[in-house]
Amino acid sequence: MTSDPATKIHDAVAQGNLASVQALLDEDEDLLNALNNDKQTPIMIAAKHGEATVGSILAECGADLQAQDAEGNTALHYSCLHNNRLVTSMLLWGGSERDVQNGAGDTALHVAARVGAHDSAWLLLENGGEKSKEIKNQKGECPLDIAVTSGNEQLIELLKADG
Repeated sequence: MTSDPATKIHDAVAQGNLASVQALLDEDEDLLNALNNDKQTPIMIAAKHGEATVGSILAECGADLQAQDAEGNTALHYSCLHNNRLVTSMLLWGGSERDVQNGAGDTALHVAARVGAHDSAWLLLENGGEKSKEIKNQKGECPLDIAVTSGNEQLIELLKADG
């Protein structure tokens, strides 16, 4: 681990070290939404690494679930990118906005369709994400278009299904 507290919390979150995360937050609550060099917050790191327990603590402490990194991705984009369904579920339960578009115009559902993250896509749709199916990115693609391009039959069926 490094000596910079902002980087320390990101490292502790990535390792799932709940005790270190809590100790760092006890010392400085501003670390809750501290940015690393990629403009990622600790909850984005939790989403990326599938750390649902640490992510839940961060959310309960008031982490900004709508924060966007340098590319416009939120924690929900990261959880879908890595198909971390427990984190996706926790973020949705915590009030994360489903339809935030990143710099490329992709929502979390676009990301899930691109990487074949069926579990995360299902969670998004089951938790009020029906209108997400219609949102187009900067290339004019909706999530179904992306699933068709990637040839993921399971996601194609899911995205074609009526809510």
